[in-house]
Amino acid sequence: MRARKTLTVETPKLIPLEAWAKIVFGDYAPHRNTLYNWRRGGWIVPAPIRIGNRYFVEPNAVYADEHGDMARRLG
Repeated sequence: MRARKTLTVETPKLIPLEAWAKIVFGDYAPHRNTLYNWRRGGWIVPAPIRIGNRYFVEPNAVYADEHGDMARRLG
């Protein structure tokens, strides 16, 4: 008898930048322009990737504000 293939739902490797912001910040997600400023400034790690006319990011990406991270480490 042949083994039956089962479909599993996997976590996507990349999600749209705006969807990532909604997941991370919820109702307080920053405006798209702010997200693009963060992208240009290198504040989202790992960096978003442009595919077509949209930016995608790994679901586990973080906003890495150097001053905020320093305060958390010292606090």
